Amino acid sequence: MTSRSEAHGWVLEAVDRFEQPLTRYARRILGDVDLAADAVQHAFLKLCGESQTRVESHVAPWLFRVCRNRALDHLRRAGREQSLDDDSDDGTVTAPPTDRGPDPSSTAEARELAARLRRLLRDLPAAQRETIDLWCEGFSYREIAEISGRTEGNVRVLAHRGLAALRSHPLVRELIPGSSATTKAQP
Repeated sequence: MTSRSEAHGWVLEAVDRFEQPLTRYARRILGDVDLAADAVQHAFLKLCGESQTRVESHVAPWLFRVCRNRALDHLRRAGREQSLDDDSDDGTVTAPPTDRGPDPSSTAEARELAARLRRLLRDLPAAQRETIDLWCEGFSYREIAEISGRTEGNVRVLAHRGLAALRSHPLVRELIPGSSATTKAQP
Protein backbone atom coordinates (compact mmCIF):
# COMPACT_ATOMS: atom_id res chain seq x y z
CA MET A 1 0.00 0.00 0.00
CA THR A 2 1.40 3.41 -0.91
CA SER A 3 1.59 6.08 1.70
CA ARG A 4 -0.48 9.21 1.40
CA SER A 5 2.64 11.32 0.81
CA GLU A 6 3.75 9.07 -2.06
CA ALA A 7 0.31 9.24 -3.64
CA HIS A 8 0.44 13.03 -3.65
CA GLY A 9 4.06 13.38 -4.77
CA TRP A 10 2.84 14.62 -8.14
CA VAL A 11 0.96 17.40 -6.33
CA LEU A 12 4.15 18.46 -4.55
CA GLU A 13 5.92 18.55 -7.91
CA ALA A 14 3.14 20.77 -9.25
CA VAL A 15 3.50 23.07 -6.23
CA ASP A 16 7.25 23.38 -6.84
CA ARG A 17 6.73 24.10 -10.52
CA PHE A 18 3.65 26.34 -10.55
CA GLU A 19 3.35 28.12 -7.20
CA GLN A 20 5.31 31.24 -8.21
CA PRO A 21 3.71 31.68 -11.67
CA LEU A 22 0.24 31.12 -10.17
CA THR A 23 0.94 33.66 -7.42
CA ARG A 24 2.10 36.28 -9.95
CA TYR A 25 -0.98 35.61 -12.09
CA ALA A 26 -3.44 35.77 -9.18
CA ARG A 27 -1.77 38.90 -7.81
CA ARG A 28 -2.18 40.67 -11.14
CA ILE A 29 -5.87 39.76 -11.20
CA LEU A 30 -6.55 40.63 -7.58
CA GLY A 31 -4.02 43.35 -6.82
CA ASP A 32 -3.51 41.86 -3.35
CA VAL A 33 -0.80 39.47 -2.21
CA ASP A 34 -2.89 37.81 0.51
CA LEU A 35 -5.89 37.20 -1.73
CA ALA A 36 -3.56 35.86 -4.41
CA ALA A 37 -2.02 33.43 -1.91
CA ASP A 38 -5.52 32.29 -0.95
CA ALA A 39 -6.46 31.66 -4.60
CA VAL A 40 -3.24 29.70 -5.19
CA GLN A 41 -3.73 27.65 -2.04
CA HIS A 42 -7.29 26.89 -3.13
CA ALA A 43 -6.04 25.66 -6.52
CA PHE A 44 -3.54 23.27 -4.94
CA LEU A 45 -6.09 22.01 -2.42
CA LYS A 46 -8.46 21.23 -5.29
CA LEU A 47 -5.60 19.46 -7.07
CA CYS A 48 -5.15 17.21 -4.01
CA GLY A 49 -8.72 16.02 -4.52
CA GLU A 50 -8.26 15.24 -8.20
CA SER A 51 -7.13 12.02 -9.82
CA GLN A 52 -3.60 12.22 -11.19
CA THR A 53 -4.62 10.44 -14.38
CA ARG A 54 -7.48 12.90 -14.95
CA VAL A 55 -5.44 16.13 -14.81
CA GLU A 56 -1.80 15.14 -15.25
CA SER A 57 -1.75 15.78 -19.01
CA HIS A 58 -3.01 19.35 -18.56
CA VAL A 59 -2.12 20.25 -14.97
CA ALA A 60 -0.87 23.80 -15.73
CA PRO A 61 -4.01 25.00 -17.53
CA TRP A 62 -6.13 23.21 -14.93
CA LEU A 63 -4.37 24.95 -12.03
CA PHE A 64 -4.52 28.36 -13.70
CA ARG A 65 -8.23 27.89 -14.44
CA VAL A 66 -9.06 26.94 -10.84
CA CYS A 67 -6.91 29.81 -9.53
CA ARG A 68 -8.56 32.25 -11.97
CA ASN A 69 -12.04 31.15 -10.94
CA ARG A 70 -11.20 31.59 -7.26
CA ALA A 71 -9.72 35.05 -7.94
CA LEU A 72 -12.84 36.08 -9.88
CA ASP A 73 -14.97 34.79 -7.00
CA HIS A 74 -13.01 37.05 -4.65
CA LEU A 75 -13.64 40.02 -6.94
CA ARG A 76 -17.35 39.25 -7.21
CA ARG A 77 -17.74 38.87 -3.47
CA ALA A 78 -15.89 42.12 -2.86
CA GLY A 79 -17.95 43.88 -5.52
CA ARG A 80 -14.96 45.52 -7.06
CA GLU A 81 -13.21 45.60 -10.39
CA GLN A 82 -9.82 44.11 -11.19
CA SER A 83 -6.96 46.18 -9.91
CA LEU A 84 -3.24 46.25 -10.56
CA ASP A 85 -2.51 49.37 -8.54
CA ASP A 86 0.61 48.07 -6.85
CA ASP A 87 3.56 48.53 -9.20
CA SER A 88 6.12 48.08 -6.44
CA ASP A 89 6.73 44.36 -7.00
CA ASP A 90 6.44 42.49 -10.26
CA GLY A 91 7.14 39.10 -8.71
CA THR A 92 10.66 38.83 -10.07
CA VAL A 93 13.60 37.95 -7.88
CA THR A 94 16.70 40.04 -8.33
CA ALA A 95 20.08 38.49 -7.80
CA PRO A 96 22.38 39.95 -5.17
CA PRO A 97 24.89 42.40 -6.62
CA THR A 98 28.21 40.94 -7.70
CA ASP A 99 31.37 42.44 -9.13
CA ARG A 100 30.51 41.03 -12.57
CA GLY A 101 26.83 42.06 -12.59
CA PRO A 102 25.27 44.72 -14.78
CA ASP A 103 25.99 48.29 -13.95
CA PRO A 104 23.42 50.06 -11.75
CA SER A 105 22.32 52.44 -14.51
CA SER A 106 21.36 49.53 -16.78
CA THR A 107 19.47 47.89 -13.95
CA ALA A 108 17.61 51.11 -13.14
CA GLU A 109 16.78 51.61 -16.81
CA ALA A 110 15.42 48.07 -17.11
CA ARG A 111 13.27 48.54 -13.99
CA GLU A 112 11.92 51.83 -15.35
CA LEU A 113 11.08 50.16 -18.66
CA ALA A 114 9.34 47.28 -16.85
CA ALA A 115 7.30 49.75 -14.79
CA ARG A 116 6.27 51.63 -17.96
CA LEU A 117 5.20 48.40 -19.65
CA ARG A 118 3.17 47.37 -16.59
CA ARG A 119 1.38 50.74 -16.71
CA LEU A 120 0.66 50.27 -20.42
CA LEU A 121 -0.63 46.74 -19.80
CA ARG A 122 -2.86 48.04 -17.01
CA ASP A 123 -4.53 50.37 -19.52
CA LEU A 124 -5.56 47.48 -21.80
CA PRO A 125 -9.04 45.99 -21.49
CA ALA A 126 -9.09 43.21 -18.86
CA ALA A 127 -9.54 40.36 -21.37
CA GLN A 128 -6.57 41.52 -23.49
CA ARG A 129 -4.45 42.08 -20.38
CA GLU A 130 -5.22 38.59 -19.06
CA THR A 131 -4.52 36.97 -22.42
CA ILE A 132 -1.15 38.70 -22.79
CA ASP A 133 -0.33 37.92 -19.17
CA LEU A 134 -0.88 34.20 -19.72
CA TRP A 135 0.94 34.31 -23.06
CA CYS A 136 3.94 35.86 -21.28
CA GLU A 137 3.80 32.99 -18.76
CA GLY A 138 4.43 30.66 -21.72
CA PHE A 139 0.95 29.26 -22.35
CA SER A 140 -0.19 28.43 -25.87
CA TYR A 141 -3.36 29.96 -27.30
CA ARG A 142 -5.13 26.64 -26.77
CA GLU A 143 -4.09 26.55 -23.10
CA ILE A 144 -5.11 30.19 -22.59
CA ALA A 145 -8.51 29.36 -24.07
CA GLU A 146 -8.84 26.45 -21.65
CA ILE A 147 -7.82 28.63 -18.68
CA SER A 148 -10.00 31.61 -19.53
CA GLY A 149 -13.03 29.76 -20.89
CA ARG A 150 -12.80 31.51 -24.26
CA THR A 151 -12.43 30.03 -27.72
CA GLU A 152 -8.93 29.73 -29.17
CA GLY A 153 -9.91 32.11 -31.97
CA ASN A 154 -11.06 34.71 -29.45
CA VAL A 155 -7.80 34.34 -27.53
CA ARG A 156 -5.83 34.92 -30.72
CA VAL A 157 -7.86 38.05 -31.47
CA LEU A 158 -7.41 39.36 -27.92
CA ALA A 159 -3.65 38.76 -28.04
CA HIS A 160 -3.35 40.40 -31.44
CA ARG A 161 -5.36 43.47 -30.43
CA GLY A 162 -3.57 43.83 -27.12
CA LEU A 163 -0.11 43.54 -28.63
CA ALA A 164 -1.09 45.85 -31.48
CA ALA A 165 -2.28 48.44 -28.96
CA LEU A 166 0.99 48.14 -27.05
CA ARG A 167 3.11 48.39 -30.19
CA SER A 168 1.24 51.45 -31.40
CA HIS A 169 1.74 53.34 -28.14
CA PRO A 170 4.26 56.19 -28.58
CA LEU A 171 6.38 55.04 -25.61
CA VAL A 172 6.78 51.58 -27.12
CA ARG A 173 7.35 52.85 -30.66
CA GLU A 174 10.29 54.95 -29.51
CA LEU A 175 11.84 51.86 -27.88
CA ILE A 176 11.55 49.64 -30.97
CA PRO A 177 14.20 50.44 -33.57
CA GLY A 178 12.80 50.99 -37.07
CA SER A 179 9.19 51.02 -35.92
CA SER A 180 6.63 53.28 -37.47
CA ALA A 181 2.90 53.89 -37.14
CA THR A 182 2.29 51.71 -40.20
CA THR A 183 4.01 48.61 -38.82
CA LYS A 184 1.57 45.73 -38.44
CA ALA A 185 1.55 44.02 -35.05
CA GLN A 186 1.65 40.25 -34.93
CA PRO A 187 1.74 38.24 -31.68
